[in-house]
Amino acid sequence: MDNPFRKLRNWYSEQTPTTKGFIWIGLLLIIGIIIRWDYISKEVVAAFGFLNFNQ
Repeated sequence: MDNPFRKLRNWYSEQTPTTKGFIWIGLLLIIGIIIRWDYISKEVVAAFGFLNFNQ
């Protein structure tokens, strides 16, 4: 039985430098969204409130 972390490490090492960069950027963006989730969700709700279709 192969260790899942070893499989992930082997898969990551086979990627091109560009793909590795995109993986890291994606992880950073996901972490940023998680950290700022309250602000993001508040602004999205406010944006939908601006589109009041009941006028």
